[in-house]
Amino acid sequence: MAAQQRANGREDPARLVRQGATIYYWRRGILLLAPSLVLDRATSPLTATLRIACEAPYLIEVEGQTLTTRASLVAPRAERRRVVAVNSYIALFYFPLEMSEYAGIKEVLAGQAIIELPFEPFEPLLPDLRLAMTGDLPVNRARALIDAAVEAITGRRMPTYPQRDPRIDTACALIDQLPLDEVRLDTLARRVNLSESRLRELFKLQVGCTIGEYARWRSIWHMTSHWQEGRTFTELAVDAGFHDLAHADRVFLETFGISPSSVIDSRYFKLVPCE
Repeated sequence: MAAQQRANGREDPARLVRQGATIYYWRRGILLLAPSLVLDRATSPLTATLRIACEAPYLIEVEGQTLTTRASLVAPRAERRRVVAVNSYIALFYFPLEMSEYAGIKEVLAGQAIIELPFEPFEPLLPDLRLAMTGDLPVNRARALIDAAVEAITGRRMPTYPQRDPRIDTACALIDQLPLDEVRLDTLARRVNLSESRLRELFKLQVGCTIGEYARWRSIWHMTSHWQEGRTFTELAVDAGFHDLAHADRVFLETFGISPSSVIDSRYFKLVPCE
């Protein structure tokens, strides 16, 4: 079977993932790194995504357009139909474009589903990206990589992060403590002394996603933080407040672009919290 797959120019995506993958994650996004990554199931993440190949170029197909490149930027919700990055040592950045500091990325995309980027501006990032592949890059330097990647895309320095409304910080903290099925807009609005409509508007502006999207993401983080306990994915999904396993699977795929069955084994998949 393996010989036949190689003859057809394809390899087992699960085996490629098992070369090792690392995710640095925090409230506003994730940075995924892997020596090889093959995705052949269509996904449409809610954020813009930047892919940088530290080594060999990769192939990516988005909404009918196919590129072979070392750097590309894909718009939010654009359908990524295929990614083939074999021995590319790829870094995948997620950017919520509703955040004011990412406005420059939206300008670069200018309504396009995918654009190829020149690789030269990203070359200074390669030493830290290679170190991050194994999870050995310090957390503060991983967060600095995000700003450096944005500056490489836009060609200008990142703006100062705006001060977030303390009521939104309180709402985030409340969501972080609740299972997904216990997150209620009316309860949150009452606790932070805002109307429901104002809370929805301010939350998306300052956090970069809707309350429901944020709650689903945080539930996924809750699940991943307990993988090492040896519990089943079904048990973790129930504890995190998902309706059922299928619901958790969809949100995991939406978040990471990878099926949880591919990465549930912590021997091959390393998670690094950046909060």
